Amino acid sequence: MRGFSFKPLDFVIAAVLLAAGLVGLWYNLGRGGMPEQKYAVVYVDNKPVAELSLAESDRYAYTIHFGAERQHEATLEIEGGRVRMLPLDESLCPRGICSHTGWISHHYESIVCLPNRIMVVFAQSPADPDRIDVVTY
Repeated sequence: MRGFSFKPLDFVIAAVLLAAGLVGLWYNLGRGGMPEQKYAVVYVDNKPVAELSLAESDRYAYTIHFGAERQHEATLEIEGGRVRMLPLDESLCPRGICSHTGWISHHYESIVCLPNRIMVVFAQSPADPDRIDVVTY
């Protein structure tokens, strides 16, 4: 039984496929996979309470009211197309994982505060109630 030997053209084909794969990976991990304008949707108790623009030129703070009587506040900071949650009082969020998440800017990242049932996720466009495709319970 004869062994397989590589020919010069085999190396060229392998190099082209490897280069194409690396270019695709670089494009998807960079900003190429997301539209220029994006939004952060804020949920409290599993209900959307705000849609925040994350344009590169935006720089502002947004206050979220939560709790049984909306007596507590959390602050989101938006700057340069990214968002983060500022630290909450230790009595409200003992571990502070939501604020330790830091800045998020990619569609696969999110901020979640389990004790206070707050979630911040990305959306490509403002929510449209007519575009809901499924609801689960």
